[in-house]
Amino acid sequence: MYQNQIHLHYPETPRPLESQSDRARAIAIDVASIRMQGAEPVPQFFRIAERYVAGELSIEQFTAAIDGLRRNHAAGAGA
Repeated sequence: MYQNQIHLHYPETPRPLESQSDRARAIAIDVASIRMQGAEPVPQFFRIAERYVAGELSIEQFTAAIDGLRRNHAAGAGA
């Protein structure tokens, strides 16, 4: 998921964010946190995040897509 590591901070039970600005702010905070750790999200993360912010994906769909991205990245790193 990230160039150097795979790590996202989600609450145990993510609450749906009602507004587009709330979702955008949550993504911006996650990205800033990742960058502070010295990693950079891969482009696929941003494409998924854009769909979530736009309301095309629910929090459950977003989380599942990110989990799939992590699995794919981990499988590629182990190859």
